[in-house]
Amino acid sequence: MEIEKQKDKIVIKHKNDFNIEEILNCGQVFSYYKTSEKSYVVISGEKFAKITFSATQTTIVSDYVDYFYNYFDLDRDYLKIKREILRLSPDFSKFFSGGDSIRILNQDPVQTIISFIVSANNNIKRIKNFLTNLSERFGEKLPCGFYSFPSLTKLKKATISDFDELKAGYRGAYLVDTIQKLGTQEFDTQNLKKMTTKDLKNKLISLRGIGSKVADCILLFSFQRSDVFPVDTWIRKSFSLFSDEQKNDRQIEQYFLGIFKEYSGYAQQYLYNFMLNKTAL
Repeated sequence: MEIEKQKDKIVIKHKNDFNIEEILNCGQVFSYYKTSEKSYVVISGEKFAKITFSATQTTIVSDYVDYFYNYFDLDRDYLKIKREILRLSPDFSKFFSGGDSIRILNQDPVQTIISFIVSANNNIKRIKNFLTNLSERFGEKLPCGFYSFPSLTKLKKATISDFDELKAGYRGAYLVDTIQKLGTQEFDTQNLKKMTTKDLKNKLISLRGIGSKVADCILLFSFQRSDVFPVDTWIRKSFSLFSDEQKNDRQIEQYFLGIFKEYSGYAQQYLYNFMLNKTAL
């Protein structure tokens, strides 16, 4: 994969090593829009990027080139990560099939926390619709035609009634309570980043609406903690490909963490995407 960073765009020339559709559609991000057969717009806070792609090249156009260079984790060597995963589990190669071009995004923590509270017991279409409506009500219209993800200051003005109107359901109370805590000294993003993964997970779980799986997703997709292994329906289904034993979510998580260690988050995404593509066939 060759990457050329210019003043207003990033050009990625790839050989099956960067697939924007796989990256955006593997359950780690929800604030994006498909604008044509070969283009997307991605929203991160007040920043946005227009993305076009072909079989051989992806172009990311933005006024925030450095931000989206980091957002798409373009400094990381994923070929090395795949080699390490295979060293830990030589039979894992089959799970790269059809999903070896994903990357784990470095997303804004507040946006990720809100998004994954909404994601619990929900489907992607409803999650995306809710976040779009939330952005239209509390965000700002951007030059791309879509709305920014609301700032924490704007979100703190949201009430239970607002979330009822946005059809948040029981999650409305969780969102109001959690949003009021975010940005305080106890939940300052910079302080949270200094915590160990274990302590940070416990801190996240102390927020209403965040359980173990949602906390793991937040840790992986916004705090760059790859020593976690979120367990959802797809991972539960995949476990039978590794073992005949019946295990609960915690046991499945510990099983995979024992194998993949600091590469667990990457292995989880490859396995998740494999199951997603397998079902779609």
